[in-house]
Amino acid sequence: MHTPLLYTIVKRIYPPIQDLADRERVQTSANVLGALYSAPLAVAGLIWLILLTDFTRFRAEWGMLALIFVLHFVFERLDFYLYVETTPGTYADWSDSLVSLISWSSVLIFGPTALWITVLWLATWSWRRWRRATSDQWQWNVVRNMSFHLMTEIFACLIAVAFYRFWGGAFPLPGLAPRYLWPALGATLIWMLGVAVFWAPLLNFFSQFEGFAWAESWWETWVRFLGVTLVWRVLIDPFAILAAGLYAQNGLVGYLFFASFLVLVGFIGHRLSQTAEQSQLRFRELKKLERLGRDIIRLAPEFSDLPTVLRKNLCNMFPFAHIEICIFPDKTYLHYPDNWPPVDEKIWRWLRLAGSGRVTSPDSHIFSPKSETPWGETLKTKAIIVAPILGVETLEIIGGIYLARYRDTEAIARLLPALQSLAAQVASALRQAEDYRQRLAYHRVEQELAMAGRIQASFLPSELPPIPGWQLAVTLIPARQAAGDFYDVIPLPNGRLAIIVADVADKGMGAALVMALSRTLLRTYALEYHNRPDFVMRVVNRRILQDTDAGLFVTVFYGVLDPMTGELTYCNAGHPPPYLLQSAAEDEDGIQPLTRTGMALGVMQGVSWKRQQVKMKAGDLLAIYTDGIIEAGNDASEFFRRERLEQALQQHVGRPADEVQAEVLTAVRAFGGDLSQRDDITLMMLKALKQETS
Repeated sequence: MHTPLLYTIVKRIYPPIQDLADRERVQTSANVLGALYSAPLAVAGLIWLILLTDFTRFRAEWGMLALIFVLHFVFERLDFYLYVETTPGTYADWSDSLVSLISWSSVLIFGPTALWITVLWLATWSWRRWRRATSDQWQWNVVRNMSFHLMTEIFACLIAVAFYRFWGGAFPLPGLAPRYLWPALGATLIWMLGVAVFWAPLLNFFSQFEGFAWAESWWETWVRFLGVTLVWRVLIDPFAILAAGLYAQNGLVGYLFFASFLVLVGFIGHRLSQTAEQSQLRFRELKKLERLGRDIIRLAPEFSDLPTVLRKNLCNMFPFAHIEICIFPDKTYLHYPDNWPPVDEKIWRWLRLAGSGRVTSPDSHIFSPKSETPWGETLKTKAIIVAPILGVETLEIIGGIYLARYRDTEAIARLLPALQSLAAQVASALRQAEDYRQRLAYHRVEQELAMAGRIQASFLPSELPPIPGWQLAVTLIPARQAAGDFYDVIPLPNGRLAIIVADVADKGMGAALVMALSRTLLRTYALEYHNRPDFVMRVVNRRILQDTDAGLFVTVFYGVLDPMTGELTYCNAGHPPPYLLQSAAEDEDGIQPLTRTGMALGVMQGVSWKRQQVKMKAGDLLAIYTDGIIEAGNDASEFFRRERLEQALQQHVGRPADEVQAEVLTAVRAFGGDLSQRDDITLMMLKALKQETS
């Protein structure tokens, strides 16, 4: 609070304020003081409006006034909004619409009497929000906003009307000639300046507090907030003069034509605003998840600082939301905001019961406003996501993530992928911490290898997704406990799948960590650029070079399969060329290598990869492997080589995918004899089945 006097005034009017946390105390104080400051001017504006009202206008122009009232509601739903992160974890939301254009144009047509439409709209708008308010603080916010809008939309507007009349302006606006335009433009400017002056004390109040500051100095914060508030009005409000002039020259038809154009502009702007904000939020989510993944990798082996890392990365990730991460039975890893009550134990109990006894992985759950939850809560104004945290191997629920959002609740479903990725990262971190605790009794080198091996196993898919009309078989045989090879099959939109086989050019703990980072990045950007493998390679390469300095590189074969058409779009980043064996090929051997389309990842910045495409038909077989197969050696210091691999594939190409895989691995083991395996072996077989005919 600025002074003890102000705090005393607020406490006398609203005694519960002394029980609030600092941030909520500032916000509630601003609401109470703002209502006290604006209420006299709001009442003065209503009295002034009554004195200026020509009540005969209501009967004579009721149709046009009703149309203006409808336009108010239309433009209220076509608003433009923006979330501004003033400080880490603190968001301010700005929203506006074309409604001021409609109200000012109606004043220029019908005089001050038209402002009753604005009063009626504000009363309806405030009543709807009052009914949705779930706390005293929210109700004070509704009162303050109603009072401020009456002050700026009525009192400030009537000041502008007085200047308009003083300068010779008439109602309705006679036309668009310069002698009519200048008074109207001057009055518009007076109105905008009045809005700025009336808003200034409230903006100044917030700018004084560090938690709400948008810049280093309160003055710069005040100017920024005021600039955002005014720029929109400066750009839009003068067009109200054009609307009034069209009404004067062309009557209702001209006004309706212009209003229809404004509705179209408002709709486009509203959707662009939504799209831009969603993209910004999605980008921020990906950035935070990447940073969280890097911080988890850098944690001490026992992961004792995981709650600190979660708080650092997640508190400012979801604006206007309450988030809690709980590991069962009763360990809370994150609770934000701090002063909010903890999540009811009934929710966690319900989540555990919902996932118990299920064969498949438990699902995340989304609850919209005005719905009844399974734990007996009736949601009023918030939307909720409850996402399970699953054990990496057991897929049993070991914890949960609760997120409640109070703004833009209809978009909460778009937060689900980020929460699921977050749950996977937390589960992975917990798994790694558990692995560390289990290996404390072993030798240090054994600890590192065992830990890396478990990390490797935890990141591999627990099961392959079924693909109707296709066979998919894959195996990974590490040379040591920790492998540098990895594979993945990622479901993509429109029924497509991303198929990944990769090899880190090293072994042991270092390779396992680089593998974990690479796998996380590939999964993250596979969903972001699901139809552009070349974009995925480029972005993952940049992130690997930025986030690591180990000098390790990764060879990757990344393909996107459309099971319906058989089209496979791929990039080969320095990986041994997979073989496509075509059942109906025109050449003699029917084998096509999918050669490299660029260098390995993690070598250098600024490189690009070409995107290639092949089409698999019924009976075709694709074999993807790592160099552990072709570089397998024997006692005579010979390598298995690609020629032997091609021969083994051609001999068994007509058999099911898993049998072809088994025969190739048998041939490799027979070639090596008793010689120990020197490198990781990964082999994936993808076969298109022939369609059955009835």
